[in-house]
This record gives sequence, C-alpha cells and structure tokens, in this order.
Amino acid sequence: MTDKTCFVVMGYGIKKIPGTLTKLNLDDIYYKFIKPVLLEEKLKSIYSVGAYRGDEIPTSTAINKNFITSVFLSDIVVADISTLNQNAIYELGLRHAMKPKSTIILCEEDTIANYPFFDISMIPQLRYNRKRILLDENYKISIQKKLKNILKTCLESDDDYIDSPVFDFSLYKVQPLVKVKKGSFSSGKSIRKKIEEAERLKEQLKFEKAEEKYSEVLNLTFDLDIFAQYILCRYKKDLSLQNLLATLSFVKNKIDLETSTNEDLLGIVAAINKQIFNQTKQSNFLEQAREYYRAGSNFENGNLYCARNYCALLLKQYLLTNDIETIKEYYYAAVHIAKIHINKSTLNKRVKTMFDDVWYNENIKDLAFIAFGIKDSFIEFDPVTKRQEETITSGRRELIEDYYETIKKLKWFDYVSLQHIIRKNPHAMVYN
Repeated sequence: MTDKTCFVVMGYGIKKIPGTLTKLNLDDIYYKFIKPVLLEEKLKSIYSVGAYRGDEIPTSTAINKNFITSVFLSDIVVADISTLNQNAIYELGLRHAMKPKSTIILCEEDTIANYPFFDISMIPQLRYNRKRILLDENYKISIQKKLKNILKTCLESDDDYIDSPVFDFSLYKVQPLVKVKKGSFSSGKSIRKKIEEAERLKEQLKFEKAEEKYSEVLNLTFDLDIFAQYILCRYKKDLSLQNLLATLSFVKNKIDLETSTNEDLLGIVAAINKQIFNQTKQSNFLEQAREYYRAGSNFENGNLYCARNYCALLLKQYLLTNDIETIKEYYYAAVHIAKIHINKSTLNKRVKTMFDDVWYNENIKDLAFIAFGIKDSFIEFDPVTKRQEETITSGRRELIEDYYETIKKLKWFDYVSLQHIIRKNPHAMVYN
C-alpha cells in the first residue's frame, strides 16, 4: 500500500466548454473516471479518506487556502482543464511552479483542439472524448489504464524525473519554510456535502434553509451555477414584492446580466421579473422577463426551460394591449419560435438523467401546445421532486389560461371581421 498522496484540480458540476454550447459533467468525469483509479491505486488524500477534489475537503475556512496547500503538499496532482476553469488553470500553474514532477494533465479532445496551450504543448497530456468516456465502457477502461500507467510512472520516478516546464529550465528550487503534516484533517463539512444538502432542501421546497446552505458555499468559493441556485431560493422563499425587487437589485449589482451566458441565471432573473409583473402589472417587467428568457434560450443547455417560457410569455401580450393586430403578431411569433425549438431539440446536447428527462419532456409538451394547440399530451407525469412537480404544474396552468385567452380574443376578432364583411356585401361568398 502506497503512502503517496494525490489531489485533483478541476471544476465541479456541469460546465460549458468555452466557445461552444457543449456542456461537460465534471462530476461524472471525476466520480466515474478519475476517482475510481485513484482509489484502486490506493492513493491517499492529505485531508481525509477519498477527499481528492477540492469540494470534498472538509472545511470551515475559505477554500483557496486548502487548494494551495493541497497543490503544494500532494505528491501527485491530476489537473483536468477541459472547461478551462480559471481556478484549475491557476492551480496548474501554481503546481508547475511549486513542484518539479508528478503533475498529470487531463483534457477533453475538443477543448485542446480549439484551445491549444503553447506553454504546455510539449508536456504529455491524457486526452479523452467526453461522450465515449461515459458511454463506452471499453473506451473508459482503456483511458483509465493509461491514467494508471502515468500514475505508476510518477510513483516510481526518482528526483531526476521532471514534468514541470518551470523546473525543466533549472531556474530555482523550492525550499519550504514550514512542514505541514500530511494526513491532517480539516474541520467542518465539505463544499460537496453543503451543495448536496442545499439541493435536497431546494427540491423539497424548503427554500429558506436551502438559501442558507448555498450562502455558506458562496462564502467559501464563488461559482456562478451555485450563485444562480442561491438566487432561486432567495426569491422563492418570499414572493413579496419587496423581496423580489431586493433580490433583483442584488443580482444586478453582482452580475452583468447583459453579457451573461449562464442560462440558469438568466432564466431565474426572468422568473423574478415575471413575478414582479404579476403583482404590479407594469409592462416593463414583463418585457424584461421576455428578454432574459430569450437570451437564455440562445444558450440552451438542452432542457428548453428558457425557450418554453419565452414562448409562454409572448402569449401574455393580451394583458398589455387590446390591439388585436399586436396580440396576433405575438401569438404567431410564439407559435413560430416554439416550432423552431421543437425542431432544434433533437440536436440538443443535454444531460440525460431521470430528473432532466422530466424537465425536457414536459417543456416539449408545452412547446407543442403553443405551436399546435395539442393538449392531449398533458397527461399525468412522474416528477422526481416536489419542486419539479410544483413548477411544471403551476406553469402549465398559467400557460393554458394565457393560450385560451389569446385564442378567444383572436377568434372574437375573426368573428367580428366576418360579420363586418357580410354586412358590407351580403352576397359575398365566405368559406370556412
């Protein structure tokens, strides 16, 4: 059994590969591909058993200290830079500056093809295909075997072995001022545990408690996806106008929404604006909600949430005006855009879990209702969580009301127009 330690540098959660609409589930890459190899090789963590990645480290302090300590003290560092995570890139640079050897770089094939790193281009990198690594068991085993061979090289290497481009130039040596005992334990829960608790509470509709958990995570490290879920819980816990306006102001002070490509955050901010419109009937909030949903649908991650809601809000034009031509324009825009997203949905690259499948399937049903008036598909569905059931059910109820109100106005207009034609020309032939 080895006494060598290992730390994994990478982001967590589901992140986009920059410059693409492709998302990579970093948790799947870690838990299904990387971590099993480290456990099999019996590598240790400097903190606690199996806590190789930063979000698994038990901590009650800012995470950057743990990261830097881990990068420096660990005998081996595995760095996955597939999503060009800023922290991962920074920590990889730190590692190369701190240690002459035993730094292993992993990268998804498309990322390295689109973003070649000149400074590390001469260093061996283990590349993998994001789809095959999770779906093709034989492929995964072959890449894991390659990782094991690299780990073996690191474990058996002597002091002459160098894989850091910094130490390759023999510029300096690192002389630690203090020695920190390996195997020490940090206090507190890990970020991973806090996120899991927050997710569980959120899906149980316990938004206030979930908000507290997400806030604890954000106090340790900032992640835009976590921030989005924090904002969701912050507004959902209290739908009073005061809280909605305060939450909206808070987001705008923290994030430049005009340049954001995070569809979850854009969709959540859109939902806040819609809630404010429902209470105030001020048209600017409905228009702003539409704009955020529209922007979010441009960066769609596959569940069609923003696209569905953008089309649904176009049907609310009857609440803003009595001008039939305008209502008609918005209605046909909703129908047209819904059809586009239904057709595009077959090309979406999305996470396929039971939870995500429910969102996707129910949003497709709602888009089909908007596009074709098909209501037959509104049969009972099988939600995974309470929040999912509440969100889909209440959203569909509102959609049906807006759709039929719009149709009612348009049909009344057609009826009045027809009567006007007949009155002007009683002998005109009118076809149904």
